[in-house]
Amino acid sequence: MPKLFPVPTARRIDGHRLLSVALIPLAAAIAMASTVAATGMTATPLGEANSTLGFLLDFATFCYLAVAMAHLSGAIAERTCGGMAAGLSMDEFDAPEPISKDEFWRAFPNHVDGAAIAGAVTLLCTLAGALIS
Repeated sequence: MPKLFPVPTARRIDGHRLLSVALIPLAAAIAMASTVAATGMTATPLGEANSTLGFLLDFATFCYLAVAMAHLSGAIAERTCGGMAAGLSMDEFDAPEPISKDEFWRAFPNHVDGAAIAGAVTLLCTLAGALIS
């Protein structure tokens, strides 16, 4: 019986994509939260309602939720429209040859993996924020 939705297997781990899903949003959340905390300026009562750790977890939740939505929309666009070339350079003349569609989906994390990882971290940050409040 043929599978309607075959699950691809990962043949390699792409370090750049894994870093962009797992660590870069955390670094962005820490940078944003520390900047807001250092200036002491909050436009909402978010900073006053939570502790410093709660404030950081709220920023991390926001960053990882944005990453999850970006990867989810990328997966939808890839499956419905064929997607875009997956090169690292934005300059079309200096860009390396884009990897094929099959090769893109054989690497870990692909768009679905990225959305799942970022969604799981979002859930963990939300649960941790609820526990410390």
